[in-house]
Amino acid sequence: MKLSKRVRTFGSLKCSVIQSDTLDETHSGLVILNHGFGASGDDLVDIGAMLMDESEVIAAKFRFVFPEAPIDLGPMGMPGGRAWWPINMAQLAEINQTKDYSELTRISPPGMPEATSKLAEALQEMRSTYRVEEDRIVLGGFSQGAMISTHLTLSTGFRPALLALFSGTLLCRDEWTRLAIAHRHCSVLQAHGFEDPILPFGAATELSQMLTVAGFDVDFVSFHGGHTIPMNVMQKLSKRLELIQ
Repeated sequence: MKLSKRVRTFGSLKCSVIQSDTLDETHSGLVILNHGFGASGDDLVDIGAMLMDESEVIAAKFRFVFPEAPIDLGPMGMPGGRAWWPINMAQLAEINQTKDYSELTRISPPGMPEATSKLAEALQEMRSTYRVEEDRIVLGGFSQGAMISTHLTLSTGFRPALLALFSGTLLCRDEWTRLAIAHRHCSVLQAHGFEDPILPFGAATELSQMLTVAGFDVDFVSFHGGHTIPMNVMQKLSKRLELIQ
């Protein structure tokens, strides 16, 4: 099996696309993974390559797409870094110091609606290009990429086969709660580290609880570790991808 990688533009977003030469083009699905704040656009590409290398089923079933966030952080001293929207790092550090997670979960980040609109436009073009229905799409990401995936799913009514949220958090509590209740619901794989120094574990559990109460089927995986995606979570994701028809 050989993997190929190419760069394509969907909507206004540059995306890395990887697939295997065994992909069943007639019935293929999409796995769309969005990177976190400060990372490069292809930061999560190795995850897709690993999942396909280790599973012939996934390689034959899914094409992986990795969108690049629209904001270039180079002028702010982070060469190669991208962001979906600006983050107030001083505010986030204060929240972690005071442990007042309620402040974090109430935040409605400026720029999030605009970034979500760009990602939604790109997603629609991907679906049209590859002729994929939403029930064969996995949407998710890491950290800020998990946040935008959550907001897109709730705010547009999108219903993926799986929403994969790695080290994300609850934002816009009132708005997300209202949207989650009105949503048709979907399966969620959420993972978060007990010792995450950036996005607190407590706020992640509140997101899990909010989605569960609203009717989402949430599989919450906690682990001892920080702001990362451990191997046991990748194994869980692999199993979930293999089961998607």
